Amino acid sequence: MPVDNIIENVEKEEEKKAKKVKKPVEKQIPAEPVKPTAAKAKSDDNNLFNLVIAVVVILGIIGIVFGYTKDKISEIKKGGNDVTKSLEEQVSVLKQELTSLKDKADILEKDNLSNKNVVIDLFDKSRTIPTKVNATGWNILDDKTLGFLVSYPTNWEKVNAVMPPANDAATKPVTTVVLQPINQPDFLNVLTITADYADFAKLSLKEKIEIFSDLDIIDKITFADGRMIYFINLDKNNSEVPTILILTADNIYRATFNVPNKKLTGYFDYRRNFEEIVATFGLVKVEPPKQ
Repeated sequence: MPVDNIIENVEKEEEKKAKKVKKPVEKQIPAEPVKPTAAKAKSDDNNLFNLVIAVVVILGIIGIVFGYTKDKISEIKKGGNDVTKSLEEQVSVLKQELTSLKDKADILEKDNLSNKNVVIDLFDKSRTIPTKVNATGWNILDDKTLGFLVSYPTNWEKVNAVMPPANDAATKPVTTVVLQPINQPDFLNVLTITADYADFAKLSLKEKIEIFSDLDIIDKITFADGRMIYFINLDKNNSEVPTILILTADNIYRATFNVPNKKLTGYFDYRRNFEEIVATFGLVKVEPPKQ
């Protein structure tokens, strides 16, 4: 075999060996991202759509609520809706009715006051001293130091005067008595009977009657021990004081009804009691004070 062929074969064998020993490094190509399947892509699209729908609905509700609230506030500022307006109209009507009722009440009160004044005036003008009194069961004030006696109802009592008279008990008999209804704070010391007009005491009964003849007399009567004269006196405060003068041969007594407020509850009844009590007046023999 020719040398050239041997060399050529050797070289081919060497090349084969070299190829087996060293393989060329293959260039690695990065893997492409795995693409989602069609079903998975569709599910993701549905979730996103639902989220968008929910956001839109929530925003819509917020808008509606805000708009409603804004409208209500605007309506309230402008006078309210129909219900509010109706309530306001009812309140307005009630206010008008209350005002009307108050006006009527004021008118009735004025009328009542006017009527009461008329009744009081008629009552005053119709007063008389009773000539007969049913004093059955009444208490009798029969104190020999007084010089007189009177009867009074059982719902009355004898009390001490708030301002006792300045009588000298050592030289003069006590000639003042004070009566009042029991447990009636508006009528304290309401009735007083006391000896008065000492300067005229020794005049004759006829002269005493003449002295008081100029009074604006309501009524006058003659009784067993003298004369009674009923008139309205004025006190230092210019208040009217119903007064009955009791003229006797030896003295002058003054009985007064001390209630300036004629509108007090019970005034008429106690005024009648005053007249009846005074009508029971009678003289008694005075016993000299004990030494």
